[in-house]
Amino acid sequence: MLEFKNFSLAYENYEGKENKIFDNINLSFEKGSINVISGESGSGKSSFIKIINGIIPEINNAKISGQVLFDGKNLFDENITDRSQYISTVFQNPKNQFYCINSSDEIAFALENRNVKRDEILRKIDYYTKLLETDKLLDRDLLKLSGGEKQLVAITSVALMDNEIYIFDEPSASLDNNSIEKLKNIIKVLQEKKKIIIIAEHRLYYLKDILDKLFIIEDKKINSYKREEINEAFIKSHKLRTINEIKKEDLNKLKYIKKSFFDKNYDDKKIIQCKNFYCKYKENENVIFDFNISFDSGIYFLIGENGIGKTSFIRNLCGLNKKQKGDLYYESEKIKRSYEKISLVMQDVNYQLFTDSVYSEISIVSEDKELKEKILHELGLWDKRESHPQSLSGGEKQRLALGLALTSQKKIILLDEPTSGLCLKNMKKLIGFLKEMKKQNKTIIIITHDYEFIKSADENILEFVNEK
Repeated sequence: MLEFKNFSLAYENYEGKENKIFDNINLSFEKGSINVISGESGSGKSSFIKIINGIIPEINNAKISGQVLFDGKNLFDENITDRSQYISTVFQNPKNQFYCINSSDEIAFALENRNVKRDEILRKIDYYTKLLETDKLLDRDLLKLSGGEKQLVAITSVALMDNEIYIFDEPSASLDNNSIEKLKNIIKVLQEKKKIIIIAEHRLYYLKDILDKLFIIEDKKINSYKREEINEAFIKSHKLRTINEIKKEDLNKLKYIKKSFFDKNYDDKKIIQCKNFYCKYKENENVIFDFNISFDSGIYFLIGENGIGKTSFIRNLCGLNKKQKGDLYYESEKIKRSYEKISLVMQDVNYQLFTDSVYSEISIVSEDKELKEKILHELGLWDKRESHPQSLSGGEKQRLALGLALTSQKKIILLDEPTSGLCLKNMKKLIGFLKEMKKQNKTIIIITHDYEFIKSADENILEFVNEK
C-alpha cells in the first residue's frame, strides 16, 4: 500500500512567500488498483507525482511535511535511484525520460542497467511490444517519431520494468484513439499483476470503466470518489472534462473533409496555398506526402492517426524541414521567411521557451505592455510573470506558448496538440482565443486528437490519410 499521512507541500514564490499546494493530505492507494488524479491545470497533479518518484525534493526544491509510506517504508528516506527499483513513471513529455537515440535501445535501457540477462530482455521486449502493438516502433530513430509514437515507446519501456508502482502523467495527451485503446489495455494488464497505478489525467472517458477511484485536487485538498459515484452530472459539478467518449462519427460532418497526402488538387482562390509539398526522410523509406492544399482564414483541425505526418506537414509550412520540398503562398505572394507570417506553438513547448521569466518570454514578441498584461491575465499567468518558464506545469507552459502566438499578431497560427495538459476551464478559454483570432481574419491550423475539443469548437475538420 502507498500512503500519504498528514502530508503538506509548498513552494517559495519569487517574492519569497510560501505558496501552499497541498495542506494536510491523508490518502492511500491499494495494490491492484487504478487511481486517477484530476483537477484544474496547475492545481498540483505533476507535483503530486514528483513527490512519489522523488523529483521533489531531490531535484525540485519544496517545503514538505508529513509522511509518504510504501509498505510501511518512508519514501523520504530513499533517493530517486532507490525508488526507481519499484516505481516507474511515464512523463507528460516522454522526451524528458529518453536516454537513447534508437527506440529498441531505449526500451531495453532500464533492464540493461539492472543487469538483466540479454535473452530475458529480448523476451520481455517481444512480449510487451506485441501486447501494446508497438513492435512496429522497434529499431526506429526516436528523434523522427511523432509525439504519440514517442509516448508509446515511453509506455512500453516502463511496462518492461515490472515495478510495484506505475505513474502516468497525462499519458493520452498525444495519442490517437487506437493508441489510447492500447494504453487502456496495458493499464488493465498492470492491474491484473497487482500493481499500484496512478494516472494524472484530464481526459477521463477512456478510464471511466476501469478506474477504482478518482482523486480530485480542490482547494489544496485531494478528495477521493469511487467509480460508482462518477457520472456526467458529477463531472459537470466538479467542472471536469466529459466521461462520455466522443467519436469521429460525432463530429460535424458538414465541416468535415478527408484529404489524401497524395492529392494534387487545391482551391487557388483561397488565402494560403501550399504547392508541391513533398516529404521523405530517407531514400529507403516511403514518401510521407506529395500533395497540394489550400486554406482560407478561419479555424482548421487536422486529424489523422499517430505517425501519418501531421507534424511533418506543419514543419514544412514553417520551413523547418530543410531537405523537403514545397512553396507557401499567402494572398498570392510567395513566403520566403515563414517566421514573418507564421506563429507556431509546438507539441513540445520546451523547445520554444528561452528566457528566465514568463514576462521576459512574452516580451520577445511584443513591447506593448498593456497587451502583454492583458494576455497574461486572460491566460491565468499574471501571478507567475516572474517565474521561470521551465518551473511551470505542462498546462501552464502550453498556455504561455499560446500567449506568445496571441501577442505576436501574426496572420497564420499553427498549434500542435494545444490541449495537452489543459483542464476543461482552460480548454474553453483556448476556444475563446481561437474564435477571437478567427474574427481577426487569421488562419489557425490545429493538430489534435482531442475530439471533445474539436466538437466544442465546432469548426472545420481536415482528416489526413495517405491513400494514393
